[in-house]
Amino acid sequence: MITVRQRKTGSVTQLPLLAPVGNAIVDYLRHGRPDCDLPQVIVSAGSPATARPIGPATVHSIVTKHISRADLDGWRDKRHGAHALRHSLATNMLGGGVALPVIAEVLGHQSTETTNAYLGLDVSSLSGCALPMPAMRSPHYGEVS
Repeated sequence: MITVRQRKTGSVTQLPLLAPVGNAIVDYLRHGRPDCDLPQVIVSAGSPATARPIGPATVHSIVTKHISRADLDGWRDKRHGAHALRHSLATNMLGGGVALPVIAEVLGHQSTETTNAYLGLDVSSLSGCALPMPAMRSPHYGEVS
């Protein structure tokens, strides 16, 4: 399990930690993290004296670099920082059939209304809700099917 405290709301969320992610964290702690007294798990590289928590600008830079390397179509025309990962996660969870309250909890939202802003229009799911239109007969329009 990984425990995350949401910065905006202060709420605490516990999420299952997949084995490959957990193994990567253990590997980083053993072999990559500077030996320092900071409580944060991930800190900037360098000597223990210069190690510091990474900030939003650093995370944005890392995400942008890797999105650029992936050469995704049209990535330059879209927001592509760390916040885009939240949108992607929410959209993929919705597409996978995860209920909106669960998505809201994972994102740390106190209301599902906040989560709605993260979710794009899921046309394939909406088309499953459409009802068949009955044939209409009208002297004004003729038969429409």
